[in-house]
Amino acid sequence: MTQKPTILVSGYGSWAKARNNPSAQVAKRLGLENFDCCNLVTVELDVDTFALQDRINDLLDRHQPDGWIGLGVSSSSVVEPEMVGVSWRHFGVPDVTGAKLTTTPIIDGGPPAYNATLPCQDMVAAMRSQGIPAALSFSAGTHLCNQLIYTLAHTAKGRGIHLKSGFIHIPQTPENIVEKGEAAPSMALAVSTDAICACVEVLAADLAPKTEAV
Repeated sequence: MTQKPTILVSGYGSWAKARNNPSAQVAKRLGLENFDCCNLVTVELDVDTFALQDRINDLLDRHQPDGWIGLGVSSSSVVEPEMVGVSWRHFGVPDVTGAKLTTTPIIDGGPPAYNATLPCQDMVAAMRSQGIPAALSFSAGTHLCNQLIYTLAHTAKGRGIHLKSGFIHIPQTPENIVEKGEAAPSMALAVSTDAICACVEVLAADLAPKTEAV
């Protein structure tokens, strides 16, 4: 019997731009699903720039995932797998500790950027096939969403482990937009959840052992 891969999905908790963060809500919903394709672990991360590295190390030690999909919320109208994380922290709004860093490296002496290693194009194709708006993104910003991409890749490299990792931005919920009194894009939580379910299945297939034709 082939061992199923372990996939970790993390969502960020409450912060300045989302008191009820849909990324944490989606992660929680996924944790209630049964996936035949993988062993799924879901967690909520604090939007805390100084605690992120230790939290990553703890989760890698505890769960030893083969893949990690980070989730966060953006102002986009579509679901966006991110292609790259850059080395900078430059916050327009503070994290939950009140830190508002500017032009600060994520890792002193680290490389300028890391590419995500998720099958992003296949994820976009899978979501679109289900009628869910999705597109590749080449800029994850310079807050903790970007920090997670970069730190996961840097940590995996430093620890010498093979980890397919990256980040997906989902839109705000209609409820959050109404609460803020804004005219802005949104996506129902059920649709965002379906989108990430599709991404989990794509990643699980990508992680599955490949059999050669005889």
